Amino acid sequence: MKLKEQVLLILMSSKGKFVSGEEISKQLYVSRNAVWKAINSLRADGFIIDAAQNKGYLLSGGETDDFTRYGILRIRQLLKKSAADADITIKDIVTSTNTLLRISAENGAPSKTVLIANEQTEGRGRHGKSFYSPADTGIYMSVLLRPDFKADKAFFITAGAAVSVVRAIKKVCGIEAGIKWINDIMLNGKKICGILTEAVTDFESGSLQYAVMGLGVNISRPKGGFPSEISDIASSLYSEEAAGNELKCALAAEILNNFFDICERMSVDKLTEEYKSYSVVLGKRIRVISSNAEYYATAVDIDKNARLIVRDENGDMHTLSSAEVSVREGQI
Repeated sequence: MKLKEQVLLILMSSKGKFVSGEEISKQLYVSRNAVWKAINSLRADGFIIDAAQNKGYLLSGGETDDFTRYGILRIRQLLKKSAADADITIKDIVTSTNTLLRISAENGAPSKTVLIANEQTEGRGRHGKSFYSPADTGIYMSVLLRPDFKADKAFFITAGAAVSVVRAIKKVCGIEAGIKWINDIMLNGKKICGILTEAVTDFESGSLQYAVMGLGVNISRPKGGFPSEISDIASSLYSEEAAGNELKCALAAEILNNFFDICERMSVDKLTEEYKSYSVVLGKRIRVISSNAEYYATAVDIDKNARLIVRDENGDMHTLSSAEVSVREGQI
């Protein structure tokens, strides 16, 4: 991070209070003159920075409320080694982070390109469903990967993302969420995060050309609540307004730290075991909705190919690679 970005981050984090040049220089281990030059460079970039004798510098213009400016700096500051080389862009409003990142992928964008938005107007979920993505209430993020494995292993990108989100929510918010197979993060029986992985495959080799993993986390309840069609199944981490920039940045950074670490370091066996440990369906009576059948069953296990193994009411076993499941009340 450049010096002027570090100075800007300090000013943004000061919550509307003056910060002395001496304090900034001590925090960053640079001279007062270097701080002064950084301030002038920021002013040249269009930032309004007031200066007062014996007080220091004050960032004006509501910049701390600007997620696109504050967020990129704060997230970069919070990234660990596994994610430090990610190419991150933050936009205020987009159609769909997945759609835009797929276009970037087709134009040659490298692996670990990340797009984060404050709002989506055409957010997408599985099976062509829409994903409600209002402004200022959540995190909407997509990550481009160019992994070196076959297309039939693409689900482990989704599994890794799910584990990353659950870990991040626990660390940042102190809230224990769970995973509903295949790709939903749950809290108190309702969905607070959805994950959609889209991949393009090389037909001849069967390997992935690229994959785009997208996710949306509902941090706070939208004003007026969720739309009626999803109000019974959707929820958020907090019921009151809590999706401030600092929380959004901390969650986004921790998700990225976990996700890239899992992709680069964790074995499939260990990922599967951790994924299972967060499951809210194992041992439960569930309703299975597949392309050609609908029935009730008990979720028995998740195998090393991330398939859900269920026992139906006749005692027959089924191995599911794709289906919709819902949990019925009561544990078997």
